[in-house]
Amino acid sequence: MAMIDPPIEVLFKEATSKYALASVISKRAKALLVERPEFFRDNQKIKPIEYASDEFYRGEFTVDFNKEEK
Repeated sequence: MAMIDPPIEVLFKEATSKYALASVISKRAKALLVERPEFFRDNQKIKPIEYASDEFYRGEFTVDFNKEEK
């Protein structure tokens, strides 16, 4: 898996802004490190940010970018 897969342009279409997309994917990557530390320790070629981006691309987690936070 490389950072060009999934295509960044496709990910941007799902988000309201680049900042929102980066924020959501980085939060998911941090959660993955907590949930599955052994996976990333054993598979050091796979980075959590890449894995989170791929999950978002495949629709394994979604975010309502139009929801206003309080």
